Amino acid sequence: MKIITSEQKPIGNISYFVQMQGDAPISVYVIHGSKGDMLVDTGFSSTLKPLKAWLSKNNFTITDIFLTHAHPDHDWNAAALKELYNARIWLHTNDVSLIRNFAAQSQVPTSDKFTGRVRWVSFWTKTPLFKSKAYVPDVIFTGEDKDLPISYGYDATIVELPGHTLGSSGLLVDGVLYAGDSYTVLNEVPQIPPHVTSIELMNASIEKNRGLNPDFIACGHGLPFPSNEGLS
Repeated sequence: MKIITSEQKPIGNISYFVQMQGDAPISVYVIHGSKGDMLVDTGFSSTLKPLKAWLSKNNFTITDIFLTHAHPDHDWNAAALKELYNARIWLHTNDVSLIRNFAAQSQVPTSDKFTGRVRWVSFWTKTPLFKSKAYVPDVIFTGEDKDLPISYGYDATIVELPGHTLGSSGLLVDGVLYAGDSYTVLNEVPQIPPHVTSIELMNASIEKNRGLNPDFIACGHGLPFPSNEGLS
């Protein structure tokens, strides 16, 4: 399975690892702080081995794991990486009930063309094959905690981006919005995700993204892209 990293294809100052998988690649990022490094999302079952190799090769010191939301393609390796690095797991309070329980927040397609995809995802995530290993978040945050990363040594702001899930959140760091699945890159085209918990909330988050006016968007699926390619 092809892997693209920031060393192979630099995009701004973003440290990224992208696993090319189907039409929606899996993306993981590292944010650097004064006391250590923060991993943004953890990928899916096939991500762990190459991700660990990339983290080791770059001598990242992972002290924190920020989950943009609690879907299995983002939190699958949270437990393993927490144990490996003795890292803190961060998650929005509205997604705690979603851990290992995809059905806790139903998903609707954002377009008729994604109806079959939603049915497939909703079916398989009810099975043990699509349940992440159990974990307990160490830092459970809310919208009132936007500056919390600063106290942990990160020059970053938490941005609530509900829609894909109720607790979906991102980080704004040095002109880069680590946006989770408030955007996705399908077949190399930036767009809104194929399924969400609330289309109304998703649209509001897209408007928030526009207002933030970042230089780059680093989403949960696909390579980071200049914001003017996805905010029109």
